[in-house]
Amino acid sequence: MVLSRNDRRAGLTLLEVLLVVAIIIVLGAVAYPTLDAMYGDVRVKAAADQVRGACTEARTRAIEDVRPYRLAVQPGTGKFRVAPHASEFWDGSSSEGMGEEVSVPAFIQEEELTQPILFEIDGDFPTEGEWTTIVIFNPDGTCSADVEIALKEEDDTSPLIIRIRAMTGAVSVRRKTVEER
Repeated sequence: MVLSRNDRRAGLTLLEVLLVVAIIIVLGAVAYPTLDAMYGDVRVKAAADQVRGACTEARTRAIEDVRPYRLAVQPGTGKFRVAPHASEFWDGSSSEGMGEEVSVPAFIQEEELTQPILFEIDGDFPTEGEWTTIVIFNPDGTCSADVEIALKEEDDTSPLIIRIRAMTGAVSVRRKTVEER
């Protein structure tokens, strides 16, 4: 039986399918670095929002509980912690039921930023155990000092500076300038 041109089955040859797959792979390889860099910027901004939220929570708790709260980080990692500014909450012992009798239970928040976001600390901050104290929020809403910490990806593509103001406890985020890098 001889097939005429109209009787042939419509379809693609193996060569045509492989050619389309190869083109898709090449386009994906070209686009991936750009998309990854864009997404890296989003990760750093999300981490900055997470730290800003922890600072706001610490300041609020300090005012409501009428006791100072501390924000501390582990430099070179993405770990941070908010807890009352008393040694029993930072020396590794049990944090509840120790120290002076208080009517409000202590708020403790310990988190880690999404990988690969890290804290970069410049300056001389006090260290207690594995934690480096960044700022202490006072019961009147102020902080111990003006501080700046940096959040960066491991490849240092898009660092952000988090600034905490001493007089107001306000937290702001800005991009690190080229001169600061």
